[in-house]
Amino acid sequence: MPKPLTVEDRQLTAALDLLGHTGADQVKLWYCDEEKPPLVWVCAACWSGRWECAASTGPLEAVFRLCDQVIDGGTCTHCHRPTGFTPDLDPMPLDVMICWYQWDPELSEFRRGCAGSVP
Repeated sequence: MPKPLTVEDRQLTAALDLLGHTGADQVKLWYCDEEKPPLVWVCAACWSGRWECAASTGPLEAVFRLCDQVIDGGTCTHCHRPTGFTPDLDPMPLDVMICWYQWDPELSEFRRGCAGSVP
């Protein structure tokens, strides 16, 4: 019987999906262990031939850093507010001014702040 997915597993999958929703046509996640320590995880994504990447000592953190890098400071295509990314569940500051992409544990996805309020 397979092990049930942890919150971190679900967040990793959801964050990779979120990168796809930003328009990335390729997303890659790998580790480099050429020098020990540390083991370094890299997440890279490509938008129309332009690559961006982020790294950390864990896969989830590497993906979160890339989400931060490409989502923070963007513009929501639905509500036209500036965008931000956070894995936190807590209410975010300036949520009236910023469309935060936050973890929704019920749906196991990162939802935009304006989801459901903007057609």
